[in-house]
Amino acid sequence: MTQKDILESVLHEIKHIKTHMPNGELKQMQSDMNDLKEDISEMKYTLLNPENGVIVNTNKNTEYRVQLQANQKEFDEKMLELENIKRWRDGVNRALWIIFGSLLTIIVRMIMMHSDKIQ
Repeated sequence: MTQKDILESVLHEIKHIKTHMPNGELKQMQSDMNDLKEDISEMKYTLLNPENGVIVNTNKNTEYRVQLQANQKEFDEKMLELENIKRWRDGVNRALWIIFGSLLTIIVRMIMMHSDKIQ
């Protein structure tokens, strides 16, 4: 193949590309690709941002849940202790009501007995 044949072949290919090339569509596709690239960059930043990215927040959430699970036994013990204190308080309240009621009854009875002796 001679240089002339090669040049004619290249010229023929260029003409073919020019005739079949969409008008303005390649530039539009390039613009769309650039927009897509920017969008992907923004998404990547949102995901991988070291200060408040999605992955960092997910890792913080996971650490918090692991910490809660590690403290679950202690939390359950404290809740049981709180329930026991509430039951004890309720029992003390009942006992105090009984004592005060009995004491009031005794005082009223003594006053009644004293008033009977005076008459």
